[in-house]
Amino acid sequence: MKILILSCNTGGGHNSAAKAIKEIFDEKGHTCNIMDVLSFGGQKASDLVCDAYIEMVKKAPQLFGKIYKMGNKVGQFNQENGGIRSPVYLVNKLYADALEEYIKQNNYDAVVCVHIFAAEAMTNLKKHERINIPFFFVATDYYCSPVLEETMPDKIFIAHKDSTFTYINHGIKPELLLATGIPVAKRFLTKQDKSQARTQLGLNASDQVFLLMSGSMGFGDLIDTTRYIFENGNENTRVIAITGHNEELYKNLQAEFKNETRLMLIGFTDKVSDYMDASDVLLTKPGGLSSTEALAKGIAIVHTAPIPGCESENVQFFTEHHLSLCAHDASDAGRLAVALMNEPFMREQILAAQDHFRCKDSAKQIVEFIEGR
Repeated sequence: MKILILSCNTGGGHNSAAKAIKEIFDEKGHTCNIMDVLSFGGQKASDLVCDAYIEMVKKAPQLFGKIYKMGNKVGQFNQENGGIRSPVYLVNKLYADALEEYIKQNNYDAVVCVHIFAAEAMTNLKKHERINIPFFFVATDYYCSPVLEETMPDKIFIAHKDSTFTYINHGIKPELLLATGIPVAKRFLTKQDKSQARTQLGLNASDQVFLLMSGSMGFGDLIDTTRYIFENGNENTRVIAITGHNEELYKNLQAEFKNETRLMLIGFTDKVSDYMDASDVLLTKPGGLSSTEALAKGIAIVHTAPIPGCESENVQFFTEHHLSLCAHDASDAGRLAVALMNEPFMREQILAAQDHFRCKDSAKQIVEFIEGR
């Protein structure tokens, strides 16, 4: 088979999901390509949209939350009033001609969308019978995306069976849904011995290791959280802070804790799996992918500073199922993390819940379903 995966550069999660699916397609001998769907409207347009998104969630997260809620209301209104299309659909259909040409020139057998923008563009092509191949949508969060109900995928792969009701509430037919879990790279599906992982990273077996992750774009206030952990820790306390692409945050942490030998400061890295293996407690923003990677690994999670909308919904799912704790602010994140470190029973409760709710081999399930079509 020849498969096209359409992603988007609004955060690292969508691309991580795309790579996880491609990893399995490649193993099975298929040809699989990943494309930024917005690039079909021109690279400048893609950069503009992605940069605007990143700036909004960093500097005006409450505004993003209001837009997210508005998207939910618009989608429901449109469904109730004769299938009127949303502005999201109208914008993404603008590059449908270029997308159609690319698909036909490369003779793809199926298209996998890991972002709502891609699903909207593919819906335009399908609605007007401009393509005759199936396309699929892969959820990268735990609740239904706004306006997903106006798209026309052949199947929707969702995060968990307990997420089903959020899709049905959006008017999506249950038979379209398949609970595979959110796809993560194979390296997150296995866990190396903690002492071995620590040796590789220069840590001691007796260390109490906190892993702080702010997302691929480096969102989140790590300074106050890090300070709280150090002030309430001991000589064995170690903090690994991963700042992503945020160079300013990296430099601020470096300056704030320049004399602190207990801090290991990391920028963007592809070794998150190894750092998780070596750590006792993870503090992370509640992105769908980062949370699922942690769930796959099995590590006590403290969720921090959710972006209103998809991330706050992810937190709701995780806390309702006892998969994580949720902090209200940076100091609260430190307090909860220290409490988890000092109370092994609390950590074990979270790990036991994760064992029950974990979806295994999600990417493999998705690929095998597509192969069977």
